Amino acid sequence: MDNTNDKQDLFAHIAALTIHDVKNNLTQLANDAETRGDLASMKVALHASETLTGLLCFYRSETHHLDLQIDSHDPVEMLQDLLGNLPHSLRDESRIQISLHTDHAPAIAFYDKTLIEMVLNNALQNALRFARNNIELGVRTHADKIEFYVQDDGDGYPQAVLDDKDVNSPVSRNGTGLGLRLAQRVVGMHESSGQHGEIVLSNSPGALFQLFLP
Repeated sequence: MDNTNDKQDLFAHIAALTIHDVKNNLTQLANDAETRGDLASMKVALHASETLTGLLCFYRSETHHLDLQIDSHDPVEMLQDLLGNLPHSLRDESRIQISLHTDHAPAIAFYDKTLIEMVLNNALQNALRFARNNIELGVRTHADKIEFYVQDDGDGYPQAVLDDKDVNSPVSRNGTGLGLRLAQRVVGMHESSGQHGEIVLSNSPGALFQLFLP
């Protein structure tokens, strides 16, 4: 039995390393495609890379290998970096105006920057797919929590997604369900004084993605 478990652990470890390697290759392909002006290929490669990133992170969370690296961060700076890392051609082609709202942001907050940035990037990419003209990206204090939010002016989430409280519901309006399940796991792992982080989806009237951290 132990030998079987060892083989399974070894396979899982090799699979995780392979996913990580393929993800990096896809990111490089996306960069090369953007340089060539091949936006269609760039989008496909970016989407595949994001999917593998989520799969790898989900695997680590399921096997208890996803350890939070909590530290103090400037949330405004993180959102600025998030926008700065968007492919220029993606924003130019979509012609979507993204406004940043940080007037009521705290100076610092404590969270795992890599994981929270990954969740917010996924929400922002989804908003870019469905927004008509505008997206609002912001951070503010909300009672005793910090709130990050992404709101677009599209048609909003289908009612079936809003009614379904199962964590398998998709973050995107045409997602697989892995996105929200992973995001909920990552955010819920952030805990302080008995409170846990959470994600709230709503229509206001476009899709509103809210991420609360204690």
